[in-house]
Amino acid sequence: MNNNAQNATLVVVDMQAKLAPAMSEYTHLRAQVQLLLSASHCLDIHCVVTEQYPEGLGPTDAQLKIGNANYITKTTFSAAQHKDFEQALGSHQHIYLCGMESHVCVYFTAMDLLAKGYTVSVIADAVCSRKQENKQWALLQLRQAGVQVCSAETAIFGWMHSCEHPQFKEVLALIK
Repeated sequence: MNNNAQNATLVVVDMQAKLAPAMSEYTHLRAQVQLLLSASHCLDIHCVVTEQYPEGLGPTDAQLKIGNANYITKTTFSAAQHKDFEQALGSHQHIYLCGMESHVCVYFTAMDLLAKGYTVSVIADAVCSRKQENKQWALLQLRQAGVQVCSAETAIFGWMHSCEHPQFKEVLALIK
């Protein structure tokens, strides 16, 4: 897995509080996404946040501390079909996806990015669906299609490459 932090973008997909009650593991998901956001901030990882139809589904969960990110408001299930999405990614070629739902917006975004030539990693412990089996099917299908599936810690440690990274202790404190 190529984890060059300078080439990475973390995409937080549709973490909207109005959707939370329907999700099977939202509390865990929010904690994992917050860990990724905090680590990406420490490591200066580029971040994009998507919101699916916020007029109906509301804004991104206010409990998440997003920091500096590009926001994309969308109505398509795949963020990659939004006209401004690729511009928001900048020149970064390795896209890390987290958020919800695994089998809809995360899935279609990952598949479209893969088709466009990006390296795509879906962070398995930082995605969820209303039903656990939908998440499992989505991760299986994504893996079979060539999307990398990893954990939040794998992504974070990969961004640093080594315990000699200048922010290693700061990021390690977030994980412990």
